Amino acid sequence: MTRKAEILARFSGEADGLPMYLPDLTLWYDWHRTRDTLPDGWQDYSLAQVARAMGAPVWWVARPWRVETPSSVEILRTEEDGKRIVRSQTSSGSLVASWTLMGTDGDWWQTEYPVKTKEDLVAALELVNARTYVLDTSKLARMEAMVGDNGVLAIEIPRRPYSDVLHELLGWSEGLLLLNEPAVEQIINILESKLQRLVQEVAELAGPVVLAPDNLDGQFIPPGAFKAHMADSYRVTTETLHQHDKYLVVHVGGPIRHLLAPLAEAGVDGIEGVCGPPQGDVTLAEAREIAGPALTLWGGIPQDFVHDTHDREEFETAVANAAQEAAGDGRIILGVADRVPVDADLGRLEAIPGLIEHGFRV
Repeated sequence: MTRKAEILARFSGEADGLPMYLPDLTLWYDWHRTRDTLPDGWQDYSLAQVARAMGAPVWWVARPWRVETPSSVEILRTEEDGKRIVRSQTSSGSLVASWTLMGTDGDWWQTEYPVKTKEDLVAALELVNARTYVLDTSKLARMEAMVGDNGVLAIEIPRRPYSDVLHELLGWSEGLLLLNEPAVEQIINILESKLQRLVQEVAELAGPVVLAPDNLDGQFIPPGAFKAHMADSYRVTTETLHQHDKYLVVHVGGPIRHLLAPLAEAGVDGIEGVCGPPQGDVTLAEAREIAGPALTLWGGIPQDFVHDTHDREEFETAVANAAQEAAGDGRIILGVADRVPVDADLGRLEAIPGLIEHGFRV
């Protein structure tokens, strides 16, 4: 059986109970590639080649679409002195978002969100209404060929509209106070319509797995909000994808114990990012009991332990525990939850496959 077939068997329920490790290297690889800091000998490697060099199956994500905005809405981007500013000028007003570069080789942290007051929602509504998703499949065939039977090329779709509004427009502090405004509901409904049209187009492409990069976090999205604003959206998406023999994987982060059952009820096929403390709030064994037998669970190894700031023994114990919890469960994929971090210790990453095999047999 090829590695691609092994991964897909974890979703179809046809896999045996032997452990399978699949690292999500997308964040780690993109960060190091853009900074020319990939390990020696790997500088010219694709993500697929790096995964193979680590002795692991390939998980690569393609985004075969782009966001377009008509000329009636002017988007001005500036970047200097560690500051990035995006100004969206609509006929209803201007929206400004900003980011700060943290550290010399750091990441961009958003410090200002476009919608700050109720009055900004008018311009946000115009902006969202003007945007469109345009399918662009020009790179898919090449990426698929590079992955081959060594893994899976997943197709990414946009975030759920409720999650997108929080991540892109309102933010996670004062913006939460605007969630009950009628204009926010209008924005979500517009985004939902555009999303589902794109999902229909994606469903007709080749490839068996679709990724929803929603980064769900139970601290900010309680079960009630999920049921009111997200459950139906997932249900419609999964129904469309299932008609074309595709699986939907949802990316989560942080505590998601109370979202497991609702996600399963909404028809989601798999969840990426499941793990216990210190990063999450539910182990693989606990997640299986809560979510039921049909949901594919991916994770088990908290990303905290792949940093060299944590004791090596803690790391090895965490991997062994995850392997033992996965024993006999054909719908578990072992991995670093929620993704391999950019500052992961390479030696620990390379040691995980052997530690899983040892932990499984103990």
